[in-house]
Amino acid sequence: MKLYFSQNSPYARRARLTLHEAGLQYRVVEEDLTPRIENDTVLFANGPGGKVPALITETGAFIVESLLICRYLDDLSGNKLTPSQRGDRDKAIQLEGTASVLMDTLYFRTHEGRRDASKQVTTIKGKDVKITMAAYDALNNQIISFCDTINLGIIAAVSALGYADWRHPTDNWRDGRPALADWFEKISERPAMQLTAPVV
Repeated sequence: MKLYFSQNSPYARRARLTLHEAGLQYRVVEEDLTPRIENDTVLFANGPGGKVPALITETGAFIVESLLICRYLDDLSGNKLTPSQRGDRDKAIQLEGTASVLMDTLYFRTHEGRRDASKQVTTIKGKDVKITMAAYDALNNQIISFCDTINLGIIAAVSALGYADWRHPTDNWRDGRPALADWFEKISERPAMQLTAPVV
């Protein structure tokens, strides 16, 4: 199997963290397609979309979308990253959803910010900032249930917050959110987290 990624994509990081935390790194070859513009032909040669992450399975299927890739890899591992108890599983899925909202909003803000100021939609930008801050608050409240646990929700949260540090440092998401800040500092010490961290 092969996993295509680019180092600073939060979506690709999500897939790579799943790969490593599930213990599948010896079954999958990781290929960095940075810089993307020069390597898009690799992705388009395998299927539509032209984006990372993308996974080529042992049967030759070409899977895109980070959520699907993470689910596929977790299934291969015997669901190591999905809690067995229903209550714990529900909380992990809730966390994953919150982190996904944050990641998508941060990503949109990044690309909107690159557009000429005259073409940016102020009302949309304001709404996305509001959603971003609400997501930070929600993560701060939800994360206390997990301690040192690793699951797909945790992986999504790490990926989103790491991207926030890189692309939106002025959000200062640690301010007023001590539980989230402490948790992120501790979990970032894990080898997989350090391996996949954005390169500033």
